[in-house]
Amino acid sequence: MDKRIQWQKLETVVVLGLGQSGTSVVRFFVSEHSPLPAKCDIRVYDSREQPPSLSEISKYIDSTQLTTGGWQLEDLLAADLLVVSPGIDTRDADIQMAKDAGVPIVGDVEIFAQLNQRPVVAITGSNGKSTVTTLVAQMGQYHGHRWIAAGNIGVPVLDALQQDADAYVLELSSFQLETTQSLALKGAALLNVSADHLDRYDSEQAYFEAKLNIFNHAAVSVLNRQDQQHWPMQVPESVVTVGTDESDSDYGLNSSEQGMVITRHGKALAAANQFSIAGTHNLVNIQAALALAETLGLSAEQGVKAIEQFTGLPHRCQVVYEANGVRWVDDSKATNIGATEAAINGLRPVIEGRLILIAGGDGKGAQFSQLVPVLTYVDVLLTIGRDGRKIAELRKGARYCEHLSEAVKTAQQIAEPGDWVVLSPACASLDQFKNFVERGEVFQQSIARLYERSA
Repeated sequence: MDKRIQWQKLETVVVLGLGQSGTSVVRFFVSEHSPLPAKCDIRVYDSREQPPSLSEISKYIDSTQLTTGGWQLEDLLAADLLVVSPGIDTRDADIQMAKDAGVPIVGDVEIFAQLNQRPVVAITGSNGKSTVTTLVAQMGQYHGHRWIAAGNIGVPVLDALQQDADAYVLELSSFQLETTQSLALKGAALLNVSADHLDRYDSEQAYFEAKLNIFNHAAVSVLNRQDQQHWPMQVPESVVTVGTDESDSDYGLNSSEQGMVITRHGKALAAANQFSIAGTHNLVNIQAALALAETLGLSAEQGVKAIEQFTGLPHRCQVVYEANGVRWVDDSKATNIGATEAAINGLRPVIEGRLILIAGGDGKGAQFSQLVPVLTYVDVLLTIGRDGRKIAELRKGARYCEHLSEAVKTAQQIAEPGDWVVLSPACASLDQFKNFVERGEVFQQSIARLYERSA
């Protein structure tokens, strides 16, 4: 049973973490929309000496309420409510002891869940979350509805809660779902599950179970037929399925003379060539977005019309350059093995020439042997980064490059008309870059410089 927060009884609230989420919590608690009683004491802790939001947080609380460089167990035990940012590992010994002592532990999404009164749909999964979240929000906006995308996609949920919205479309990570129990949803989608964040979870099963929290209070559940091993043990009553196969009762794919076609209830709904985003994995993402939009009252036909205007998200299987018959794809957002598998499986059917893959970075403890089957679809493998040599060992003839710019130069030298060069690292970027965005930007800049020199 979910425990409702007794807001007016709170005397001390402790917020752990001053990233984007934690800062938004403090900002919300001192706003006119705050549910806290006037005399409630807000205490904020961050393990870093100089957290990135230090200057902003001074606008909302004074120095006596803020502690950097860590926290003590007694600080947490003094809380009536402990708000933990998604970037903080809840396995922390002090957090676990506070939980055992009966201190309620929530995240910003749980606070949102207990205060929100508007319709919500939510998306989780190892890969494709941002694409589906953006698609759903843009579908509503195209037809004049104020559907706001928030959560892991960039806008903190408590910031979104203060906006004038007809509905919310939330991208939720496993970290956010760990501390979420009472989120009521019109529709919830679990797109897929692959090994990820094993530096944060004790096992793949623990990672998967965190994601299942999305179905706690969902009216309609959207599930992937090609990932049935990760369906809930008790399948919800109202389910819509999506997949790369045909389906007479749900969404699916079919082949025609014109290419791949998205079907609904066995009937053609839209041809793949109507959309700008490529790959069979993105056709499944489109299906999931259409299913979720339907739970908010939009017809599938209305959804298709809106998606035709969608050009894709930066660094997510995005064609960024084409020259001399060679296409270059920036999939820097592929920070885990499953994302790279999806990119290769999705793109291989549409590539006439060779697939040249650039992969590598910080593997976050993943077992790269899982890449072996999909690498059979790769014609040339170039690797980079901390774990690049481990990936190179998986395929005979693979070449390790010290830097991404070197890999791009090597790819250009060997690429021929009809080939596609795909940056899909299967790894995080922090070993060599600030984030996946910078990695993607360096990729694009390196391509542009090479072609400018050869022009």
